[in-house]
Amino acid sequence: MAGESAVPRDDAPPPTAPTGPFARLIGVMNAAGTVWIIGLMVLINADVFGRGALSAPIAGTPELVSFSIVGIVFLQLAHTLRSGSMTRSDVLLNVLQRRAPRLRRGLLALFHLAGALLMFVIAWKYWPSVVHAWLSPERNFMGNPGFFTIPLWPLYVLVFLGIAATAVQFLLMAWDDARAFAGRAT
Repeated sequence: MAGESAVPRDDAPPPTAPTGPFARLIGVMNAAGTVWIIGLMVLINADVFGRGALSAPIAGTPELVSFSIVGIVFLQLAHTLRSGSMTRSDVLLNVLQRRAPRLRRGLLALFHLAGALLMFVIAWKYWPSVVHAWLSPERNFMGNPGFFTIPLWPLYVLVFLGIAATAVQFLLMAWDDARAFAGRAT
């Protein structure tokens, strides 16, 4: 049904201002991603106008667009998870919500813990790439030398921060679910 995608999931946090320093941090990351999207739209439109009307495209637009898409996704990943907007199949969770809500929270705790562990492993394995890009920026760039290049280390740092923030968000959700499973919170 078309209207169902606009309805937040039952386990999504209420639509209030973020609480706590971590929630504010991922809120700022999400807002930065949104502002980046607006800037990207301006760049793309200016490039299209420059190509069509002035026969003068903006150098590096394709590189900046591909760089930006990856950066935006990872800047907004933790907030997407926190807001309950991450794509998932929740048929089993919906059945458990009606029949065994406590078991559902226990299962969610395990899922969120697995998500946290996976993201921590990804961050751990990705960190050497961040360090290499930082230490060797002359060999880690995208674009055409002599025409337009952009260093990759800022993107690698954003990706790493997004992965780490998502891992922490998964842990916080696992903690909340484990507390609810144990009967200490809802």
